[in-house]
Amino acid sequence: MQTFRTVRVLSNGHILRPPLRQATYSTMKALVYRSIGDVKLEERPKPKISQPTDAIVKLTKSTICGTDLHISKGDVATCTPGTILGHEGVGIIDEIGNSVRGFKKGEHVLISCICSCASCEYCRRGMYSHCATGGTLPISWFRRRLTA
Repeated sequence: MQTFRTVRVLSNGHILRPPLRQATYSTMKALVYRSIGDVKLEERPKPKISQPTDAIVKLTKSTICGTDLHISKGDVATCTPGTILGHEGVGIIDEIGNSVRGFKKGEHVLISCICSCASCEYCRRGMYSHCATGGTLPISWFRRRLTA
């Protein structure tokens, strides 16, 4: 379904267009693990900032990786039904926590496949993909700006 904006044509022939409104959304599409071999694309509530180091990125492109495939096959016993899959992508920063520095709302970012907190036992041993917190470092530690 297309939506149309009302425009005004001025006496000098110029077209006056109202500004586009920023879309607000309360839900998002998410790939959700249901059970072994069963993943579904579902509507889920939009996440909220819960830590000052959090960032919410509205994805424009995403992918699944080997970890997601292992979860789907049942190889990751700690993954429970209802878990949202996917941890790689590119997008636009929608919200940032108070402690995030070097990034601002509206910037394009790359979300790396592995992030870490650098302080848990696994990270101290260099096993970043096993990070106990899933990586709660400031966004600048594991995301890079994309050049436009």
